[in-house]
Amino acid sequence: MAHDYAPKQFLRNAKNALLKEYFTARGELADIDWDNLKETDVDPVYAAWQALPEDKQEEVEQDFRDIYDLASAEGTRTLIEEGRFHGLDLGTELDGVDGFINKAFHVLLKHKDVFDVAHILDRADHLNGRYWRKRKDMPKKQPNVTPAALKELGDAIGAYYRENQGRGKWCKVETYLRGSRHYFFAYPKDYTDTFIGYDDSGTFERRRQNPAFEVVFVYDPTDGTLDLYAQGDKDLKQDLQRLFTRCLLQEELAEENRNSIPYELNGLKSRIFAFPTEPADGVTEVRVRELRLSIVGNERKRITFEVPPKGGRTDIHDLVEQALHEQRLPLTMVNVTSAVIQIRINNTSGNGRAEKTVSFRIAAPDSCNLKDKPEHMVARKYLKAWGLERV
Repeated sequence: MAHDYAPKQFLRNAKNALLKEYFTARGELADIDWDNLKETDVDPVYAAWQALPEDKQEEVEQDFRDIYDLASAEGTRTLIEEGRFHGLDLGTELDGVDGFINKAFHVLLKHKDVFDVAHILDRADHLNGRYWRKRKDMPKKQPNVTPAALKELGDAIGAYYRENQGRGKWCKVETYLRGSRHYFFAYPKDYTDTFIGYDDSGTFERRRQNPAFEVVFVYDPTDGTLDLYAQGDKDLKQDLQRLFTRCLLQEELAEENRNSIPYELNGLKSRIFAFPTEPADGVTEVRVRELRLSIVGNERKRITFEVPPKGGRTDIHDLVEQALHEQRLPLTMVNVTSAVIQIRINNTSGNGRAEKTVSFRIAAPDSCNLKDKPEHMVARKYLKAWGLERV
């Protein structure tokens, strides 16, 4: 959604029939005359909601926030896609439901299992792109997803963090399948914290908390690729890749060789670098918006160039060549370590603008923030065709 979640605004957008069904199933708000309540008359509903016990208020608030998270064209696509894995045609089912909030609300009420998985996968798609790392030389075999194997991975990840960072006493691992890609969400225990605030009776207190943090693996046995989300350095990520391979693939992961490093970006230095596309994909423009260069022999020296969203295809190269000329640096003396690429695609959905714009960052050797959205999958396909991702 374009704006932040606001309770009353949520209630204004949600159909009374859905609100009635939701609260009736919970055994709440029985005094509301739903049949005679105007669609935008939210004050009675809001007041009755706020009169609930605090724990019940918070449960409703969390459900409404989760609905709001998926209340967009992108969220609807995620719900429909997840529905397919459950044998449901949610595209047809949601056609008659007006508004993104009501579409997400409908799925929560009618297909809670689909909603829950879609929300988890949507959250993964929005994790900070800088912490994702990709490896291409993984064994091409189906992972072991039995409860015993998942427990083994959780125990291994927990032990790793306990040994190296003093956290990770417990670790739960959950798995979901999206197409050919297996998602594994690990939740190691974080450092114990202290909550300072009020309990349900309004008493001021200090209370111990045991939060968890996230480690995410996305494994595709067809391509032999593993995307890993974890905060930490290169060694930590390599160690987690090895634990994943041992526990779920029953193999030892060899040292990564240069040919398995996913991304090679130096071709982007050339102003004649080609971005061929297929007419069926509806791509109308591809241009480089940003280049980060490092100097050969001194990788810590970096220069970043950026141009506006609208302009000529070679604007970035004009800027780079002018700056390097002034510094008397030939192009051969710099490496491209990061780039932001902008793609414009015809919008065939019938909703919104005529074109969709996808801007994504790709960084050598192994980082890219593209997700599993349909337009992002178009960009993923072309990374290989353009020679930016090694095949």
